[in-house]
Amino acid sequence: MKSAQIAPLTYTPGKLEYFCFLRGSVVADYHQNPGFHQFPDGDVMVHWAAYDYDECSQDSVTFYSVSRDRGLSWSEPQVFLADYSGGPMMPLLLRLAGDRALMFVTQTRHHIEVDPQRRVAIAGSNYFAVRTSVTVRRSVDGGRTFDRGEELPCALLTGGKELPGGGCYGSVEAAIHLASGRVLIAFMFMDPIRADVATGQQHFTTGCLLSDDGGLTWRRSSEFTTDTPRGAMEPQIVEVAPDRLLCLLRTKAGCLYQTVSVDGGESWSAPGPSALTAPESMARMIHLRSGRLLLVWNNVSSITQRPRYPLVAAICSDGGASWSEPRVIAEESGTNQLSNHGLIQLDDGCILLGISHYRAVRPMTSDLDMAIFDEQWLLEGGK
Repeated sequence: MKSAQIAPLTYTPGKLEYFCFLRGSVVADYHQNPGFHQFPDGDVMVHWAAYDYDECSQDSVTFYSVSRDRGLSWSEPQVFLADYSGGPMMPLLLRLAGDRALMFVTQTRHHIEVDPQRRVAIAGSNYFAVRTSVTVRRSVDGGRTFDRGEELPCALLTGGKELPGGGCYGSVEAAIHLASGRVLIAFMFMDPIRADVATGQQHFTTGCLLSDDGGLTWRRSSEFTTDTPRGAMEPQIVEVAPDRLLCLLRTKAGCLYQTVSVDGGESWSAPGPSALTAPESMARMIHLRSGRLLLVWNNVSSITQRPRYPLVAAICSDGGASWSEPRVIAEESGTNQLSNHGLIQLDDGCILLGISHYRAVRPMTSDLDMAIFDEQWLLEGGK
């Protein structure tokens, strides 16, 4: 893989700044699924998947870059996680109190065929045949370094449900640290009871794991799904009041679904449609320092995965009951996409949004874009 220098970015309070962070075909053809972590000293890390053929291909690695000035200048990308024989690795980092942090690494070995001349996948993955592992790794220096970790049993993640031949397929999609000290993670998995292996019809269920000792031990609480095609996908969870949790879900219903827990994730209400229109694409939701919620998503109603634009942001001040008028962060057209994004608010109030920007060009690539803004821009409508 080639080296790359990332041009300096700018942040103007009250304004939206938008940049191409890393062009597709630089370092790798595709850049996808950015995530962020802020260290206790204020430094910020962004990590993302990079690959040349397909998000499931064995050449996928996780890169990272670090900013020492809260998102303006960034180090040259380096490999963060890689295991060519074991399959793509997806990290999710969570800050705890003091210098403690957790990292949840989802790893799945897929079986796909690629054409190295055309640099494309020619046979996709059979998700009923792949196998996923989730490892919990712990840090005592704010996330700078982690131990080797331990694997969570598949039966714990899925409540004992296994795919034909054993094992499970899924990913850790959300991790939050509650005011009580509890840690909650949400694991989206292929549900062998609701899916149909014979026809290949997928169905996903989300199960929650709880830890009341800082991630040392885990127990499974409840699970939830939807009656929509493919089920409940990519949950986003925030704590809106002590032990009251709001969860938004990707679905194929033309909108995001939502469910609520009033007991710290022990149980959940039956998921139902929200007023938030969406295609089948992920949303990202975080709790802001002001107490408001911030949601970034594609807000066009569609029962397919397209269009994945525009990319918009809205805020909420009443625990998820209502949302502000969406503010457009970026727009696209045709088969281009603005999706698979990551989101963080830094300790100075600045908000960083990493975006996978797919462009309908040949050969196909995806850029990693970055938007920088703050609550002032959201509240003033981008003026």
